[in-house]
Amino acid sequence: MKLLKTLALVSLVASGVASANEMEVSAQQKLISKNSKVQTYIGDVRITFADDDQPETKAQVMRFENGDTVMEGDVTMVLNNAVASADKVTYISSKNGLIAKADKVTFNFK
Repeated sequence: MKLLKTLALVSLVASGVASANEMEVSAQQKLISKNSKVQTYIGDVRITFADDDQPETKAQVMRFENGDTVMEGDVTMVLNNAVASADKVTYISSKNGLIAKADKVTFNFK
C-alpha cells in the first residue's frame, strides 16, 4: 500500500493510492482503523480493476446511464481479501479493465 500523506494511527490522507489484488484505489481522503482492517476512502474515489480480476457486485438498483453501469443502494463489492461497501458506484469500462467511481467506499479486510 502506498500513501502520499499519512497522519497518526487513524490516517487521513489528502490523496492516496493503494494496490492489492489487481486493483488500484485513489481518493482525496483515506481513513484507516487502528488494526488496518477497515479503510474508508472519501472524495472522488476511483477503483481500477484488471480485466481478469473484477469484483462480484450486488446492489438494490442497477441501471445503465450513458454507456456506464450505475449501481445504487447498499452496493457491495466482494473482493479476494475484502468486502467493499458504498451507497452508489458507477462502473466505467476502460481499455485496461474496469473503473468503479464513488463518493465514499469502505473496505473491510479479512
